Amino acid sequence: MEGVIVVWQLDTGKRRYKPRLGSPLLFFVDSPDSSISCVSCTNNQVHLLNMPNMEVLKTVSGIKMPIASGDLSRRDVCGFDSTNGLVAIPTQDYCIQFYNLFENTEVSEVQVCERNFQPVDDITMYISLVSLSIGGNLMCTVEVKLPEEELGGLVTLKFWNQGSRAGQFHLSTVIYEPHSDAGISAVAFHPGKNMAVSSSFGCNFKVWVQSLALQSSDGKSQSGWRCQSVGSYKKKPMTAAAFSGDGSVLAVAAESVITLWDPDNNALVGVIAEALSPITKLSFAGDSAYLMSLSQSSKPQVAVWNVSNLSMQWSYTLFAEAACCSSSKSEFAVLSLLSCPEGGAPAEQDGIILIFDAENSKPVSSWSVKKAKGGSIAFVKDGPSFDANTDDTRGGEASLLVYVNGSHEYVIFDPLKNEEPQISKSTRKNIQTDEPAPIGYASIYGELPKLELKKEVSDIPFIPSDRPWETIFTGSSHALPPLTKLCSVFLASLLEKRPVTDE
Repeated sequence: MEGVIVVWQLDTGKRRYKPRLGSPLLFFVDSPDSSISCVSCTNNQVHLLNMPNMEVLKTVSGIKMPIASGDLSRRDVCGFDSTNGLVAIPTQDYCIQFYNLFENTEVSEVQVCERNFQPVDDITMYISLVSLSIGGNLMCTVEVKLPEEELGGLVTLKFWNQGSRAGQFHLSTVIYEPHSDAGISAVAFHPGKNMAVSSSFGCNFKVWVQSLALQSSDGKSQSGWRCQSVGSYKKKPMTAAAFSGDGSVLAVAAESVITLWDPDNNALVGVIAEALSPITKLSFAGDSAYLMSLSQSSKPQVAVWNVSNLSMQWSYTLFAEAACCSSSKSEFAVLSLLSCPEGGAPAEQDGIILIFDAENSKPVSSWSVKKAKGGSIAFVKDGPSFDANTDDTRGGEASLLVYVNGSHEYVIFDPLKNEEPQISKSTRKNIQTDEPAPIGYASIYGELPKLELKKEVSDIPFIPSDRPWETIFTGSSHALPPLTKLCSVFLASLLEKRPVTDE
């Protein structure tokens, strides 16, 4: 449970330790010479260890598991970078893991909280939200410190700037208790500006902008984030927020009411009729005037609203686990459970992914999936290594759909094609379970070249040899006559016949 390997010397009783492997250990495999061992952990990592030195030689990491289930887990907590094909997942050790979906490799880890993680400790802090900008150059995280004996709770909002490559971030601004002591329900980035919005259960939302570069004391230029405006509506909790495709409209859900704002002037420009229950997610369908809302309470609902005439276009009663909209088209996807998530339902529920066009209530396509509970979906741009035969007639913008299930297994596929989803070529290339590892001569010098022996047929006619002892034993052993027959012929061939003379 503590993530520590202990090696015992039976003769002397001495012990050697390898601590801080990050999570509880699952399996241990020893090599034949005991110099190298392999251990797997509950955070979906495999470590290759040099046992004499107790050093980690190599670590293979899959998508790490989220924080412990229970009241702390939220739906759809993963962040997606659709431009670079990355998924950002909060892990148990207070990090954000960036995973390349097309290459099937871990890109980097960002340490959000400077705190030692011990698997046996009680959970006192967790990352509740991760949001990435459309280009993937900005990130926002929300971490929550749980109160101890109803004292000491803290909500922290952090903004991050991208480093030299995708998935690498450095901290820009830390804001403690951005909405007093209230929790943050949603964070969204403006599609074209360095602007973000955070909504809270404390009955308000705040618009944040990145300030101009400032000269610090050490001579380096720095930039930070500041609050530009604050808005509220009838003292109702703000439960979701989203920017339109061009960024001119900010939609904020005040429980079951959708309010529309001018983000630059913080002016209320419209109110849409109420939904059946409090809204937990808002998203605009591309550059269109359609707004998708998701309600996940006792009265679940997926609804599409027409922002131009402030009316509902259509709606469904679905137990939706997650939803996402395309950034360029008017299509969106909904991950729905096949049964009610409450009332003794199994932990691993199957589901269905429905693809809609915002103007029509009839699904364009549907896909059955496993382990839908706790899953996430997102549109991503088509990667060059995924499929060379991908149809580019849809513009190449967010044409593929990523489904990450409750066990953090994922698949990438074209939702509008009726073909079985396939993993990317780069992922398939990394799987080598059917090829045995080289041993012996091949492990040191490599494989010998394979010689192709071609049977050459001579045009010269066959002439029996006058020296039979040179060819008598030529051929396969199973094709030769018995030795008793060969012996007399062989010895006779070695004897020199004396000419017969007449006397």
